[in-house]
Amino acid sequence: MSSHVKNNDNAIIQGVHARFNDIDDALPAHARLSEALRQTIGAGDLRPGDLIPADAALVARTGLARGTVRQAISALRGEGLVQTRQGARSSVLARPRLQPFSELLSFSTWARRIGSTPGARVIELVRRRADVVAATALRLESGAQVWALLRVRHLDGRSVLVERATYPDAIGALLVAADLEHGSVYETLAKNGVEVASGHHRISAIAANRATADPLGVRAGTPLLRQERTVFASDGLPIEHSDDQWLGDAIVLDAANSVQGSLLSRSAT
Repeated sequence: MSSHVKNNDNAIIQGVHARFNDIDDALPAHARLSEALRQTIGAGDLRPGDLIPADAALVARTGLARGTVRQAISALRGEGLVQTRQGARSSVLARPRLQPFSELLSFSTWARRIGSTPGARVIELVRRRADVVAATALRLESGAQVWALLRVRHLDGRSVLVERATYPDAIGALLVAADLEHGSVYETLAKNGVEVASGHHRISAIAANRATADPLGVRAGTPLLRQERTVFASDGLPIEHSDDQWLGDAIVLDAANSVQGSLLSRSAT
C-alpha cells in the first residue's frame, strides 16, 4: 500500500460518501458510487498504486448492497482506472487516456472524466455541398448542403486531435452561434432537442499529411490513429460524420466482448 493512503482509509471513505451524496440521485446507485470514486481519483485523493476502500467499508458507509458496490468498481475497472487481483483489494492504475466503445461520449465529456481540461481551436465552420463520403454517410442526396466543422482539439493545452466533422444542414445550423472552442457539439445539440443515441466507428492507422501535421505540430508522415465516426439521433437518422485523426500517444480506444457478442467486428480490406 502506498504511504499516501496508508492509515487514511476513513478520510477517503468519508470523501467518497460526501461525493456520492452530491450526485443526482436520479442516477442508479452503482453509477453514483462509481462517479464518486472516479471524482476521488481525479482529485488526486487516490493516486496510482493506492488501494480502493474495501467493499465492506463502502457498504457500511453508503448502505448499498455489496453487489452494487462491486458493480461500481467493475465500471472503473472497465475504464482502466483500477485493477483487481484475486484475493486483494482493487488499486488505482496510472490512468491511460481511455475511450471506451461501450458509451458514446463527446470529447469534452471524455476529457473531463479522465481529469483533463478540454479545449479547441476552430479553424472553420462553413456551409457547402457534401462530398460523396459525407453524403453517403449522412444519407443525403449528392451535392446536398451540409455544414463542415474543422477543429483542433486540445488536452491540457496540448494539440492531440484534428477533427473534420460534417452535419446535415438543419443540424449544422444549430452550431453556428455555439461556442465551439469551449463547449461541446453534443451538449449544444442536446440543448436544442437533438438526442445523440448511437455511433458507428471505423479505426485505422494513417500517416499525417501536411494539412493535419501542421496544426498538431508534428512532421508530415507521423503515424496517427484515425477514427471515422457516424453518429445517429434517437430516431435513427445520421446527424454527424467525422474523420478524427489523433496523435498516437494521446488516446487508447477500448472495447469489451464476451461469448454473447461484441461491439466490434473485423473485416478484410
